[in-house]
Amino acid sequence: MTHSIPISRSDSFICGRGQCSLSMQEIIQRFAEKGYLIDPEALDLITSYSGAKTSLVKRVISSLDSSTIVVTVSDLRRSIEEMGSTKEKEAPDLLQPDLLKPKHCVDSGMNHPNETKNTNCASHTQVLTTPALEGNGGTKASAIERDGHAPLAGFKEKYSAHDISCASLELVFNPLANSAINPLSAVDHPSDTCQTPFSDFELLADITGKSTCVGQYQDFIKYFRDRYSKIGDILSSRLNARPIESLGKNVAGREISIIGMVMDIKTSTKGNKLVQLEDPTGMVMVIFKKGTPPFEESISLVSDEVIGVSGTTDGGGRVFANSLTWPDLQEGMPPRSGNGGALLMSDLHVGSKYFVEDGWKRFTAWINGEMDDPLELVSKVKYIVIAGDLVDGVGVYPGQEGDLSIMDIHQQYESAAELISEIPSRIQIVISPGNHDAVRQAEPQPAFPESIQKLFGNNCTFVGNPARFKLGGIEWLVYHGRSMDDLVLKIPGLSYSEPEKVMVEMLKRRHLSPIYGNRVSIAPEERDILVIQRPPAVLHCGHVHTFGVTRYKGVTVINSGTWQGQTDFQKKMNIQPTAAIVPYLDLKTMRVRKLIFA
Repeated sequence: MTHSIPISRSDSFICGRGQCSLSMQEIIQRFAEKGYLIDPEALDLITSYSGAKTSLVKRVISSLDSSTIVVTVSDLRRSIEEMGSTKEKEAPDLLQPDLLKPKHCVDSGMNHPNETKNTNCASHTQVLTTPALEGNGGTKASAIERDGHAPLAGFKEKYSAHDISCASLELVFNPLANSAINPLSAVDHPSDTCQTPFSDFELLADITGKSTCVGQYQDFIKYFRDRYSKIGDILSSRLNARPIESLGKNVAGREISIIGMVMDIKTSTKGNKLVQLEDPTGMVMVIFKKGTPPFEESISLVSDEVIGVSGTTDGGGRVFANSLTWPDLQEGMPPRSGNGGALLMSDLHVGSKYFVEDGWKRFTAWINGEMDDPLELVSKVKYIVIAGDLVDGVGVYPGQEGDLSIMDIHQQYESAAELISEIPSRIQIVISPGNHDAVRQAEPQPAFPESIQKLFGNNCTFVGNPARFKLGGIEWLVYHGRSMDDLVLKIPGLSYSEPEKVMVEMLKRRHLSPIYGNRVSIAPEERDILVIQRPPAVLHCGHVHTFGVTRYKGVTVINSGTWQGQTDFQKKMNIQPTAAIVPYLDLKTMRVRKLIFA
């Protein structure tokens, strides 16, 4: 037997013998509010308990760890044993042998290639008792159907093998060693003997050495739950939101607010925008009527982002939107300042025959004081931050060999290290990888392995992509920016020629790569570090090869362009790179200057 959450929460408490005890619906809700699913057998055990169910549920929840997805009979037994060990003999009747026997399971069909099928009931989606936010490869599994089968069609159609199975993560090809390596070894765990970070650098967050993804179904559940929880908390401070499962007939016609993750976006025959939202308790269809202000805003919605909606519910699974709330940055953020000056770079693409060598020579002559410096900036430069694609790589795209001047990936990094060594050693350099670099392709990406790091000088520190750190007294968020390919395609009005506007959309959505399963391959880590929980002082990206800068609600937004000239592919795509342009950021005033070495 499977249970489903009722939309209405009537008869939440059953009173008897002088005290109130939780009903089945309330038990399910208590676990759902804490982010847990509950197995039907475990639910049967709790509902059959003759004592105070409220106390028991509270004790079980407090005993669960963060890795728990589905509360099973084993979890109950462990909790009861702990109660016994502390002399709380209040639940002996829960240890009924007939209720602890495993029941028949139907295979959910979610096993990955070469993975042994799991026949444990608690691990299958069709026996879950709540339509909680489950990341079925990114579409997030919808409510479990009563016949015991999870709807998997969207999962199979939307996400390709490299996105959902993490096959590219389990064995990552390392072109430096010309062999397959475990991403949790050399790639994710640079040796402690690598370059030591400088004194005023503090790493706050990146994935290096912390990857948890092995490509299992549970990875997606944890990933999307974490995304929803973090962004949902931001929205909760602005909306008095209620769970979607509470939108029953008893609230029909009332103004309500909800927070949900966008599962699907469609347009009706009448031109209205139909957006399916999901939270850990259920799903609802939100209707944005054509011609209204919320409709105009809804045109910019993308899948998998978390938003807030206020409107009127019909009590039958629909909400008519009156307003749309993004987890945007707040107005009036206090100015932040540090000390010294920083140069921002990205997309050097060393090894490409289009690398702008003359521009680099002019830059190194300037940074070494060999050219006129009318603004007297050279002496103020203390830092350089490079946001990915240090080299052009090998085999990144079909026919790339025709665009290369250096065919060997190891030699590309040797050449890059030689070019970086021309920068004075007094300048502290932070380097992050991009999609052309020799780390795993799935984001978030770890820092370069030791075999690359050891080629560079002691003034270089390596971080992952994205990376959050403090440098020069301010907080930086550096992200290579591959998600801009998806955002430019999906959000009207965005283009590669104005990358700063795309980056503002990331801040508005509080996520560096909100769309899951399109061009960007994202590893479903246990924690979604692509969420922008705390606004940085600087958001620095690259990838699109065009310069752009703006200020947005207290954040300095910079795309630092490229050191690669226009390729044949870019000509076909009408992309005009802005090569050999370096933004200089005064960390005290947060003023940006555009230095041109082309």
